[in-house]
Amino acid sequence: MLAFLNDPGVLHGIVVLGTLILFFIGLYGLLAKRHLLKVLIGIALMELSVYLLFIGLATSPGETAPILSDGLRSFTHMADPVPQALTLTAIVIGLAVLALGVSLAIQYHRLTGRADVASLTELKEPR
Repeated sequence: MLAFLNDPGVLHGIVVLGTLILFFIGLYGLLAKRHLLKVLIGIALMELSVYLLFIGLATSPGETAPILSDGLRSFTHMADPVPQALTLTAIVIGLAVLALGVSLAIQYHRLTGRADVASLTELKEPR
């Protein structure tokens, strides 16, 4: 009944549509919200959607993990490990940047008592 979902074109279309929706939710959080943590969460959602798109388009139905086990002797019908490794590296870097941003937002809130993005301009030196 739902066998058409195994078609790579349909599956890639679903991945693209889902990641676009997730990206635009993050973009809304980035542009419409004024709280520092909400802005950082929006950036993290946008970043996550790019990871999902990259991995979703790099694999096809029927491919297995690139691990020789269970008696497998050759790398046939296996997913390419390079996009997975690059995405894993990007996730680690993105998590570190997000942790730094959250810690800076917390410290800013402790110093000023505010977490509004518009109030960040008060830190500029007067000209």
